[in-house]
Amino acid sequence: MGCVRPGASNERVCIVSLLQGVLVPKVSSGRSFGAYQRWIHWSVPVLCIAQIPTSWAIQRTHLAHGFTKPDPFDLFLHQVHAWVGWLIMGLALSQIALRYIYGRPTLDGLSPLERWTATGVHVALYGLLLLLPFTGTVAMYLSFRAAPLHRLLSWTLLVLALIHVAGALWHHFYRRDDILCRMLKSQE
Repeated sequence: MGCVRPGASNERVCIVSLLQGVLVPKVSSGRSFGAYQRWIHWSVPVLCIAQIPTSWAIQRTHLAHGFTKPDPFDLFLHQVHAWVGWLIMGLALSQIALRYIYGRPTLDGLSPLERWTATGVHVALYGLLLLLPFTGTVAMYLSFRAAPLHRLLSWTLLVLALIHVAGALWHHFYRRDDILCRMLKSQE
């Protein structure tokens, strides 16, 4: 490897090699994602959808503060929203770790533009899944001023999730490749 001999150019090669090893997930030898990766992939959107009605309870809770006492069930749903958000963040971190540990199926057959788009959408989705619980926690416990940013990130997540679904369906019905099947079942 290039990290054996000391020297300025060799140190750059060593640093680049180290960064690539840390920042670039490995490609797995299988044709599909592992069972845990598939389970997390499908659990996160279900949990995100569950966040919608609990977010309505948060709005009712804050409206009630001005006029009446908040409904206890709305306060409970407020807490559920926070806990589910933290669970989503934990699952997203687990998914990222699993991607680095076990890798992902190869993207062979995709054009450079498709690879760049897929990578960009996935990075943005993971970023939002980590940022949303953070901004929600800040809005809930530190400053409600973070709430507009939290709402904006929520809508951004919805748009990116729809792009993600449209891309998967495009691959399945138009390109007729196995991109969607990789996340549905094992293809080892």
